[in-house]
Amino acid sequence: MKKFTILFAIVALFLSACSSGKYAGEIDKAVQKQEKYQKKLAHKRKGDVDKKFDKKEANIYVYGKGKYVTIAYKPLKGDAEEHYFTYKVKNGKAHYLKDFNSKGYTQRHEADYKEENMNKNE
Repeated sequence: MKKFTILFAIVALFLSACSSGKYAGEIDKAVQKQEKYQKKLAHKRKGDVDKKFDKKEANIYVYGKGKYVTIAYKPLKGDAEEHYFTYKVKNGKAHYLKDFNSKGYTQRHEADYKEENMNKNE
């Protein structure tokens, strides 16, 4: 029985590690776009916006088997409000969905993959 428990734990660990890599390309494309957006926002707003986007302080959700990537984080210094950004990944490129209700979609749909880092660092 002890061997079965250890084997089960190893298999579960292996499967969870593989699932995060499944959408790594799509996530990386969206993160790169978000980094560029954050730099532009920081340049425009001068001071009240974090200069860099940090993936380690964001929640990432993947929907539609990698078709959509939603990034939730706090881009403003000292602001408790999370901002949501969704990207459609098509032909190897991430495209920001401007008039998309990202927060509502995240609340109503189950993600194929999620990486929740935001609340871990507080």
